[in-house]
Amino acid sequence: MTCLIIDDEILAQEVIEHYIFQVPGLELLAKCDSATEAFAFLSNNVVDLIFLDIKMPGIGGLEFLRLLKSPPKVILTTAYSEYALQGYELNVVDYLVKPIAFERFLQAVNKAMPVPVPQQGPGQIAEDLFVKSDGKLIRLLAKDILYVESLKSYLLIHTIAQKIIIYSTMLNMVDQLAARTEFIRIHKSYLINKNHIKIIQNNIIIIHNAELPIGAVYRTDTMKRLGLA
Repeated sequence: MTCLIIDDEILAQEVIEHYIFQVPGLELLAKCDSATEAFAFLSNNVVDLIFLDIKMPGIGGLEFLRLLKSPPKVILTTAYSEYALQGYELNVVDYLVKPIAFERFLQAVNKAMPVPVPQQGPGQIAEDLFVKSDGKLIRLLAKDILYVESLKSYLLIHTIAQKIIIYSTMLNMVDQLAARTEFIRIHKSYLINKNHIKIIQNNIIIIHNAELPIGAVYRTDTMKRLGLA
């Protein structure tokens, strides 16, 4: 299945390109920085699937899609979840909210593929993820993440070696790590890697000397996920 990426952010293009190369049956034909460039490419080329950003300078993704006479299959990729309804009204295959986890990407691609790609088994879950911080894409190994802390519109990712602040929400991070059973949300502001727990005392979990509270609404699920209930 031939693919086209349309996104004005080079870093976002690179993430999708990285994912495409990992999926058998997908072939990337081109990357376009704008709708205008994409129109020019599609005037001489045919693709099976477009990964389309919504917010772009000039002609936005949804407007671009409306202007296509015979659009191919489209997967929207955006940082703005509020456009989901408009996207589905245009019959898109799926709607991916950035940052995009590989497992979520694979789910979307399977909806578009004539023959679905086998889902990753327990031993095949992607070991890394990419997060955007200070204009750079940073590759993190999931096993090195200690816990994630919510700071209103930002997240502070605590790893073994460093702390990284990113512009995202806890819900997006939970979705990005959904396939990994070692990550547990213990509080509205904390997502932990259970493999790094040192001590559990009453309603406190200690990870690398940080004392993290277990929220009342999360306690039952947390204890169950830890095999303590």
